[in-house]
Amino acid sequence: MYFCDRMERLIGRYGKYGAAKTFLIFAGVHGNEKLGIQALEELFEEFEKKQVDFDGTIIGIACNLAALEQDIRYIHKDLNRQWYLSKIRKLAALPYGMLNTSEDIEQKHILELILDVVYDKGKELMLIDLHTTSAIGGCFCITNSHPRSSELALDIPVPLINGMVGKIKGTTLEYFDELGLPAVAYEAGQHAEIEAVDRMKAGLVSIFTKTSCLKDRDLEPYQFILDKMTEDFNHLPQNVEVVHLHKITEEDEFVMHPGYINFQEVKKGEYLADDRKGKILAPSDGLILMPLYQKKGSDGFFIVRELD
Repeated sequence: MYFCDRMERLIGRYGKYGAAKTFLIFAGVHGNEKLGIQALEELFEEFEKKQVDFDGTIIGIACNLAALEQDIRYIHKDLNRQWYLSKIRKLAALPYGMLNTSEDIEQKHILELILDVVYDKGKELMLIDLHTTSAIGGCFCITNSHPRSSELALDIPVPLINGMVGKIKGTTLEYFDELGLPAVAYEAGQHAEIEAVDRMKAGLVSIFTKTSCLKDRDLEPYQFILDKMTEDFNHLPQNVEVVHLHKITEEDEFVMHPGYINFQEVKKGEYLADDRKGKILAPSDGLILMPLYQKKGSDGFFIVRELD
C-alpha cells in the first residue's frame, strides 16, 4: 500500500491502485525548499501507521535532487521555469547524454515518473506543488485557471493568489493549465520555518477530505493546525490578484531592502530595492508578495491587491 525510499526521487505512493482520483505532489522543485519533502515523508508514515483508508492514490516526488543536496534554489536554471510543452517534448526525445544542464536531467527523470499518470484519461488527476518562501509570512496558495484548482485551494485557510500563471512562465501550474488539469502551488511558510511542515500536512489532508478520499475522522488529528492557521492568517486578505511583477536577472545585481514581509502594504513610489541602475520604486499602491531574500531567483517581488 505504501513504500518509501528516502534516497530516491519517489518519496512514496499511498492509496488504492486503480482508484479514480490521483494526487501528484511535488516537493523540492527548488533545492533550498526541503520542508515539503519532510512533510510528505511524515504524512506517508502517519497514514501507514494508522492504516488510513485512502480512496485514491497519492504520488509524492522529490524534484531537484542535485540542488537539494547542495541546499540551493537551482544548479544551472530554475526548474520551475521550464515546464513548456515544447520543452517537455524535446526532453522526451533526447537521450541523457545530450542534456546540458542539471535541471534538464532532473526534469527528464521526473517526466519518466509522471507521464503515464498525466496522460491516463481514466483518472482524475490533481497536482499540488509544495513550496516555501524566503520572506516572512509566506503562507498562501496559487492556482492555475482550471476551476477545480480554486475549489481545492480554498479548503486551506490561507490567502488565494489569482493571476500568477500569466505573469510567471514555465511553471508546473502553467504546464497543468495547458493540459487542462487542476493544479495548486501551496506556499506554507518561510524556508526554515518548521511550522510549515505541519501546515503542509494539514492542508493536504484537508484537500483529501474535501475530495472524499478521506473520511472526516481522518482530518481530526490535523484540525487544530487548520484552526491555528485560520487564527494566524485571519487578518490577511483572502483573495488577491497580481498587478505587478518585477523581473530580474543575475546581471541586475538586485538587492531587496531588508525587513519586508509578505502582504506588507506599500505605497506608489516607495523605495523597495536597488540594482545596478539605481533605485527601484513601487509602481503602485498594494501589498508586496515574495520579496526576494535569497541569491538566486528571477522574480524580485510581486505587488498584489485585494479583490472585492
